[in-house]
Amino acid sequence: MSIVLCCGLMEFSSKITGKEPILQRHYLDMFYNLKQDYDISKSRKELDFNPKSSKKALEDALRYLKNDWKKR
Repeated sequence: MSIVLCCGLMEFSSKITGKEPILQRHYLDMFYNLKQDYDISKSRKELDFNPKSSKKALEDALRYLKNDWKKR
């Protein structure tokens, strides 16, 4: 299922439940086609920086929003 469809379903269900959707399509629109090409080779070399893949970062963020965000 695409992330856009998922957002649409969350927005629709929020109208029924009255709760704020976790993700909204207009947030995705802000970042779509945003150029984010950076050279992190220096960070990898000097700081031993090894970032997560985009997919893993998104999965972790969605898991956090689903399970832990309301606990704060």
